Amino acid sequence: MGYWLLWTAFGFLQAAPFQLDSEPSLDRWMYPFNASPGFRPAAPVFATFGDESGVDTRHGQFILGWDTASQIASQLPAQRYRVTAARLTLRTLREGSFLNDSTEDPWASYLPTNSVSYRPDTDPGRPVELFGAGFRNGFTAESYLEDSPFGSSSVARRNAFAAGYNERGELVDVSNNVGKTNSEQLPFVARPFAVGTIAQVPNGEPVPAGAAVVFEFNLIDPFVVKYLQTALSEGRLRLSVTWLGESGGLGGSPQYPDFATRENILQDPPRLELAGVVFGEEDSDSDGLSDDWERHFWGNLEKAAGDDSDADGRTNLEEWGWGTDPTVAISVVRLNGLNLRKDGRVRLEFTAGSAGRYVVEWSDDLRTWTRPAGEFRFPAIRAGEWTSFDSQSPSAGYFRLRPE
Repeated sequence: MGYWLLWTAFGFLQAAPFQLDSEPSLDRWMYPFNASPGFRPAAPVFATFGDESGVDTRHGQFILGWDTASQIASQLPAQRYRVTAARLTLRTLREGSFLNDSTEDPWASYLPTNSVSYRPDTDPGRPVELFGAGFRNGFTAESYLEDSPFGSSSVARRNAFAAGYNERGELVDVSNNVGKTNSEQLPFVARPFAVGTIAQVPNGEPVPAGAAVVFEFNLIDPFVVKYLQTALSEGRLRLSVTWLGESGGLGGSPQYPDFATRENILQDPPRLELAGVVFGEEDSDSDGLSDDWERHFWGNLEKAAGDDSDADGRTNLEEWGWGTDPTVAISVVRLNGLNLRKDGRVRLEFTAGSAGRYVVEWSDDLRTWTRPAGEFRFPAIRAGEWTSFDSQSPSAGYFRLRPE
C-alpha cells in the first residue's frame, strides 16, 4: 500500500511580515428587528430555541468585518499566508447580564432534555462563541454592507449569518446547528473558531460592564487556519459572534451579552489583532522550498527538502506543500490506516493539515491514477476520514492523498 503527498508552487513574491491591529470597517447587529443597522452602538447576542419560534436559534448575532487588503497583500494563493496569532477583543455594556463561561460546552448539552443524545452542561453559564460569516441571496463579503437588508426573519433566511465548518469540511450556516429538531434543521456539530475569555472574572461569576472579552483563534484547527488564509487572500475577513443562551430577563433586566460596536462612545470598539507573514516563492538553493519559508522556521537555508526536521514521518518538502509546521511533530498530514469495511467500502484515516481540501487517488501500477468516488469527514480537530461510496471501489493497489 502506498501514497504520496504532493505540493504546488506559485509566482515569485518577497516575504512580507504583517501586524494588523485595528477596529472593524464593518460591524452590524444581525437581528431581524434592528431598526438602526450600521450605526447602532450595541450588539446583543442571544438564542431562541424551539421549532415553534420561527427564527434562527442563534437569534441575535454580531457580524464584524475588516478589509485587510490595504495593509496585507491580497490576491495571492492562500498557502502563502501563515497566521501566527489572531485575537478579537470586544467590550461588554451591561453589568452582570451573563455568567462567564470560558470553555466550549458539549454540543449535546444544547439538545432538548428529552433527546436520547442529550448530555447536561456541568458548569454554569454558556460560552460566547466566535465563527466566520457567510452570505446568501446574492450577497457576498464584498457587497454586504452595514445597512444592507437583513433578509427574512424566518429560519435560515437571513442574508448574513454565522458560518462554521461541518464534519464534511464544508463552510455552512451554523445558526441552527442546535435548537431545531425538524427534518429540515437536523442538529450537527459546529466547532467555534474561538471561545471568549474574560480575565479576572472566575467561571460562573457575573461579567461586569466594560469587561474585555477576548477571543484567541484556535490556530490548531486546520479549518480555522484555512478560513483566515482564504480571507487574507481575498482581502476581506468577516466574523460572527454568537451566544447560545436564551434572552429571558430577571426582574425586567436583560440577561445576555451586549457588546459595544464601533459607534459606541462609552466603550472601546471591537479590535482585531492579526500577525503573520506572507511567504515568497524565491528558491535560491533550488531545493523546492521557499527561501522565506525556510528562514521563517529555521533562520537559514541549511535544511534539505528531504529532511524530516521534526521526526513526524513527513519531509520538509511535504510539509511545505501541505501548509504544516516542519518544526512541530503534531502539525502533520499522515495516513494512519486503511480499512476494508464489512460492506466492501474502503475507509482511509488521516491526520489533517491546514490545506483544507484533499483528493484521494488510486493506482494499480503507480503510473495511472484515478479518483474513486467517496466522501470526506473530519470528526475531530486534525482528524480526517475518507470513505468510498460503494463496494466496487478498488481495495488493492496504491492510494495517495494530496491537496486539491
